Amino acid sequence: MATGFPTGLYYHFGERLKSALAKEGVTLELKTTGGTIDNLTLLDDPSSGVDFAMVQGGVADVAKYPNLVSIAGMFYEPIWIWYREPAFKSDGGRLSVLSQLRGKRVSIGNVGSGTLALSNALLQVSGISDEELHVEKLKPDEALAKLKNGELDAVFIVAAAEAPILEKFYTIPGVRLMSFEQADAYTRNLPYLSKVSIPRGVVSIANDLPRQDIVVLAPTATLVGHTDISPA
Repeated sequence: MATGFPTGLYYHFGERLKSALAKEGVTLELKTTGGTIDNLTLLDDPSSGVDFAMVQGGVADVAKYPNLVSIAGMFYEPIWIWYREPAFKSDGGRLSVLSQLRGKRVSIGNVGSGTLALSNALLQVSGISDEELHVEKLKPDEALAKLKNGELDAVFIVAAAEAPILEKFYTIPGVRLMSFEQADAYTRNLPYLSKVSIPRGVVSIANDLPRQDIVVLAPTATLVGHTDISPA
């Protein structure tokens, strides 16, 4: 089964599934990857040995993968946009619409990840080109380090609220989460996204994150396999 980074929820979900299947006498081997795009490539390659994969909703063009089937939607994966308050002083220290990112230093996800695919889709529908941003395509831990050092103004991360990587963002001083004020418009344009309300403190009660109820956009993480998979 193709999962993702060891720090991500795809991998941790795979570990839980591995333990559950072991009780049924089934051995599941996990493969770490760069994310959704890598997973689709491996699953579509007959010589890869991959039978299952976790895939971010909305990334795959179904027509290009006729031999793959969705087995089950597993959980929402919100897109979290973490930003440094000082970078948005002219907006009162708040990021609420993506057009505010013009001219900023932004990590939009690493090559091979679903984060990169979704970030590009959001920026495109927002009318923002790469030339209008100082874009970096970083892995989550790399983006975290640069945000912490003040080398980035904002970071796109697609992950379920339980993903361990999110905990590392809590402790960065002056960092907040974006609430999508145009969420309804995005779900109309990108129907694979859902509007999800995140209650104050649900990400971290101890650190009061988020500091108020926020709205995020979320695709669904899906378990995908081959069309000839046994019903059992």
